[in-house]
Amino acid sequence: MKTEPTTPAEAQGYKERLDEAAAEVIALDSAMRSAELKQGDEFASALGQCKKLLIAAGIFSGGVNLLFLASPIYLIQIYQRVIPSGSVTTLVAMSFALLLALGTMAVFDAVRARILIRAAARLDRILAHRVFQATIDGAPKAGAAMRNAQTLRDLDAFRSALAGQGAQFFFDVPWMPLFLLVLFIIHPLLGGVAIAGALTLMAMAFWNDRATRESSKIASEAANSSYLFTDAVARHAGPVRGMGMADRLAVRWHVDRDTMMRRQAEGSDRNADFASSIRFLRLVLQSSMIGIGGYLVIEGSILPASIFAANMLLGRGLAPLEVAVSGWRTIANAIQAGRRVQKALQLTPPPATRMKLPDRDVDISIRDMTFVPPGAKRPSLKNINLEIVAGEAIGIVGPSGAGKSCLAQLMVTATDPTKGKVLLGGVEGRHWTAENLSRYVGYLSQTVGLFPGTIRENIARFTDAPDEEVIKAAQRANVHDMIMALPEGYETELGAGGGGLSGGQRQRIGLARAMFGSPRLLVLDEPNAHLDAEGEEALAAALQTLKDEGSTIVLIAHRLNPIAHVDRVIVLNNGEMQLDGPRARVFRKVRTEIVRSVSREPVVEVSEP
Repeated sequence: MKTEPTTPAEAQGYKERLDEAAAEVIALDSAMRSAELKQGDEFASALGQCKKLLIAAGIFSGGVNLLFLASPIYLIQIYQRVIPSGSVTTLVAMSFALLLALGTMAVFDAVRARILIRAAARLDRILAHRVFQATIDGAPKAGAAMRNAQTLRDLDAFRSALAGQGAQFFFDVPWMPLFLLVLFIIHPLLGGVAIAGALTLMAMAFWNDRATRESSKIASEAANSSYLFTDAVARHAGPVRGMGMADRLAVRWHVDRDTMMRRQAEGSDRNADFASSIRFLRLVLQSSMIGIGGYLVIEGSILPASIFAANMLLGRGLAPLEVAVSGWRTIANAIQAGRRVQKALQLTPPPATRMKLPDRDVDISIRDMTFVPPGAKRPSLKNINLEIVAGEAIGIVGPSGAGKSCLAQLMVTATDPTKGKVLLGGVEGRHWTAENLSRYVGYLSQTVGLFPGTIRENIARFTDAPDEEVIKAAQRANVHDMIMALPEGYETELGAGGGGLSGGQRQRIGLARAMFGSPRLLVLDEPNAHLDAEGEEALAAALQTLKDEGSTIVLIAHRLNPIAHVDRVIVLNNGEMQLDGPRARVFRKVRTEIVRSVSREPVVEVSEP
């Protein structure tokens, strides 16, 4: 049960203690945020923690590239020593040495690949949880279309590139000068041809990127738009089929689809042109190397074996550039994905270590609060000032678009105000730990938001709570018997969004989740939208029980049956508070269809204070 101050002196002392606790939490939060800023870029820091693995991969890359020289050396030695001497023993010994070198190179190459795979896995272990957290924390600041797992997909794209062939390009490029140097040692003319070829390939890679960048960007945006539109149509397939909208929606869908296909075709055409040009250039370079080598042999400048050795060195030296030209778009996309992850983490910094608040009742204080939804130009709530005493039951009514649901989200810290403050128990919501919120707050939104998992897990908020607590919450929401009638009972698996249940069943399970653990603050947005008469009676009884236990209750409703059980009613309209007072007084002052509808319900009048 709640304990309330009974005298002015006690009330003042209670307020001072709350202010002191709030000041301590704010000071701790400020200190932690300063420490976080000193830590620098999270993405760069995560890559730094993978530095040892990346250095090891670089060392093995050096071994791979150095051991490749064994083949051209073997070839030259065969022509220079074995053939003139006719020594089979020397041939066997050199062949065994070559086999050992190539085998070691293969092992080093495999080890390098494994190291990069482990570096990618370590990066994922470091960042995946933060990206998941940033996705949740950043969702209220993003528009509805941007509330998705794109940042996590970007992390996976970067991780896959780090563990794939693309990363090896960066480890092989530093060794290109070694092979060009060896070609210069064989003969400067051969080295000059190789450098000219390398510069030409680099120029083609640059031109390829410039020529395909715009088409690739537009095609990617059109593809994302097409996928989002298709997802939306699939989610609402019932109305689409029922109202015969499929054909007209297909026309709208084809706009993005055709843009994507046209731009992809343009980019693919240019890529094909460049790929053909690159193959032509590579063949010309190899032929030139053989032709020039033949001329140098005729002139007596190099040995015949040097022709083939030079061709091998040219192929190895230009291999990273060929990978870059053919796969540059993939590499560039991975780099861009990494930058998007970096930006997302910077925009949504990690929450500071917060103080665990002591057991307390939860009052609500909203001060000069204005809220503008993401992407909107006008505020949904303007200059709201509201005080709700712990243990009070409040009803919030108003027409559609009045800002009721936005106010509910702000009360439970689901989003942050654009201006002003929202205090729970005298402390801003950002200072509350997840454990505190889990213990003290119950929330039912208009879109219930059930998750893949069992009914038991959803009601228990995916905690290891005792069965008794789960059943108690289900019974309060009058959903226990319905759950037990299912073949698997509480272990029934739900799909995304509560797939497999009706709208009313989903809402009642969401209501049970909100009531789980006897929360000290219960905010219900349209809790009776899908309830029958029996369900509404159970809801009223559960609310009365929680009220008797001292919980603060906020009800948002169009159908006002539950409002008969509140102490106070607030009327919102156009984002502003129009009325705030005892239920009976507000109902007498307001003459709207909403209030007239409740007047037909069996409402027990309360006396005005």
